[in-house]
Amino acid sequence: MTDETTNMTEDPRGLLPDHVYDVLKWVAIIVMPALATFIVGLGGIWSIPYAGQAASTVTAVGVLLGALLGLSSVKYNSK
Repeated sequence: MTDETTNMTEDPRGLLPDHVYDVLKWVAIIVMPALATFIVGLGGIWSIPYAGQAASTVTAVGVLLGALLGLSSVKYNSK
């Protein structure tokens, strides 16, 4: 192992690489709420069964993702 590889595995700055964190943060903040709103909107217009449950599921996944990203941020900032 090289010193660079050793440093990366022994002392990672955060739980996720920066680019993965940035993409997941964008998904949690923008995509998930927009998708939930879209599902509820179309569900009401087209009387799609279980649209509310689907939107709630998307929202719950978004909240979980946000919490995990928050943990990664706390670890990153504590170093």
